[in-house]
Amino acid sequence: MARSKDKRRERSSGPLPPGVERRRRLRQERRREQLIQSWRILLFAGVSSGLIWLLLSAGWSLRSQEQLSVSGSERLGSDAVVKAAGLRFPRPLITLEPGRLERRLLAELPVQSVSVQRRLVPPGLVITLKDRRPIAAASRMGARGREQGMVDLEGHWMPLTVARQGEGPASAVRVEGWIPSRRSMIATVLERRDQLGSPLQVIYVAPDGDLSLRTKALGLVRLGSNERLLDQQLSTIALLSSSLPETLRGTASSGIDLSDPAKPELQLKPDPKQKTSKP
Repeated sequence: MARSKDKRRERSSGPLPPGVERRRRLRQERRREQLIQSWRILLFAGVSSGLIWLLLSAGWSLRSQEQLSVSGSERLGSDAVVKAAGLRFPRPLITLEPGRLERRLLAELPVQSVSVQRRLVPPGLVITLKDRRPIAAASRMGARGREQGMVDLEGHWMPLTVARQGEGPASAVRVEGWIPSRRSMIATVLERRDQLGSPLQVIYVAPDGDLSLRTKALGLVRLGSNERLLDQQLSTIALLSSSLPETLRGTASSGIDLSDPAKPELQLKPDPKQKTSKP
């Protein structure tokens, strides 16, 4: 029994068959190659991280305002952009999000559109602005009382301090009581101001949002706050401007109610010459 066990040990410790030996060597070579590849990957990652850090800290960064290229605006430059965006220098260029910067500049500056692009070589920011043109003088109620300003053709409010940097309003129309919720209605009226059959003088916005207009021919016209009726109301104003008798226009009436454009209501002033009879 002991002799058979010794014979088996001698056979197991002998040379392996050629096929088995070849597979063993292949496995060893694969493990060696995998180990070498792992070290190469670690070395490449370390070198790449170092280069990226070097570029971000020394190369791709904004170090001064001079690296900003601002174009498209006649009255806003890099000073206004830096102040509105709240930029601080130095700052890694990769940390600036163009979309977020565009939204902030649109909210802070009197511009119609903003485009921001990062420039890697040489590092900098390319900013393209499109000015908003003031179309009408305006007023609104602010925290410190009545504020004076202007609005553009899209109905956006423009602070007077900014408007003074450029040209005056392009029309003689005034907007009194501007509020954000009526911006689109104001924009529609301004866009169609030359289609009303009579010069538009004032756009009134009540605190509750009701809109009224004053034209040279009709005087005060009350529209209300239903924006879906606005196009029809403006068409009715143009029709009345050409068809309403002279005796019923302007100072002869206290206003026209067009809150329902299908049923215009003319509100006449009482005749001061008419005297009531005494009992």
